[in-house]
Amino acid sequence: MADPIDTKLLHGQWVHAREEDTRTEQVYRPAGFPLAPSRGRAGLQFNEDGTFKRIGIGATDISSVKEGVWQLDHANAGNIRVEEAGKPQLLEINELKKDRLAIKRVPSE
Repeated sequence: MADPIDTKLLHGQWVHAREEDTRTEQVYRPAGFPLAPSRGRAGLQFNEDGTFKRIGIGATDISSVKEGVWQLDHANAGNIRVEEAGKPQLLEINELKKDRLAIKRVPSE
């Protein structure tokens, strides 16, 4: 995504729509978006105050939440930097619309 990120679109909770993922990107939909039933879905939450939550699926289907901070990457306006527990990560945004957030898939190690 070469254009600067519209933070007004980014703010809020995004739910992983894994059925829409591709080989190159992970797709998220806004909380409340009609998705197929699932035992659990991971998610991301970007708050206006710069705080961030990564919502995972715990062993007992109860969400596990990791808190951190986020900011726009000043070197590339289409990226977001998040940090949880001192671990920074760059999220490359492929697309951001009112109802769709697509993040470049990070190759697994």
